[in-house]
Amino acid sequence: MKKILFSVLLCAASRSSARAAAPMSVPSGPDALIVRAVAWDASSKPGSDKEWNARAAAEIASAVKAGADVVVFPESLSKERSFEPDLPALKDAAKGSLVVIGNSPHREPDGTVFSRAYILAGGAWQAMDKLDPTPAERAQKPPVLAGMRLILFRYRGGLVAALPSFSIQKTEYAAALKKRGVNLVLVSAPAEDEEGAARLARCASARAVEIGAAVVVAPPSPVAPALYLPAQKGFDLKPATPAGRDFRVPWKRLLDLRVIPRNEASPFLEPAAPFQTEI
Repeated sequence: MKKILFSVLLCAASRSSARAAAPMSVPSGPDALIVRAVAWDASSKPGSDKEWNARAAAEIASAVKAGADVVVFPESLSKERSFEPDLPALKDAAKGSLVVIGNSPHREPDGTVFSRAYILAGGAWQAMDKLDPTPAERAQKPPVLAGMRLILFRYRGGLVAALPSFSIQKTEYAAALKKRGVNLVLVSAPAEDEEGAARLARCASARAVEIGAAVVVAPPSPVAPALYLPAQKGFDLKPATPAGRDFRVPWKRLLDLRVIPRNEASPFLEPAAPFQTEI
């Protein structure tokens, strides 16, 4: 009886060791994603809703024709104008690409106001309200209320998050995105002063390192967009600012970061050690 029990335990241990030694499966995905950061002058005022709709659809269609897999618009590009009537036409122009329409004011029938982004993923639009309105937005009358859901999107074998620039500056979101294993963060940015632009650039770079993800910042024209990548071997360590508005994101290598063991330091893969804070 003891021999039988020992044999069973030995077999179980062998199976466990084999599972531990087996390489983790690599998610399927393309070698690269092309991300278009749309240039949009927030000061321009289209003469009609029809003209505005046509312009937004043309921006998406042009990006898709050029090979873009992802299209990101800046924040606050529509002022007080609602996007909802345009969404069907914009979906047709996208032809399967992932599209992020940056946050803009949205008023509910009861008068409450949110800062709302629209994300097209998997062939369907989803609305995501800004989780933490800025002090200026909270001071408005009526004030901009906070949203409650951080939505993540599966795309081409990976996980994508879309956030406004104010949120990417907060470490609480970085912790949540790291825990979920997000591979790409799309940041819709407004026109900002020099200090605000510096905060955004520094935090976007930090998020890329902390999360182990690509971070694309899409500000309005004429401000140049930027791509930040993890500080890992094989990745460009300097922010990318192309002459145009298109970025080539090394998608397959980003997916591989989480499944292929590496000898180099990968803090986004390591659990935080237990500690206590003392004063």
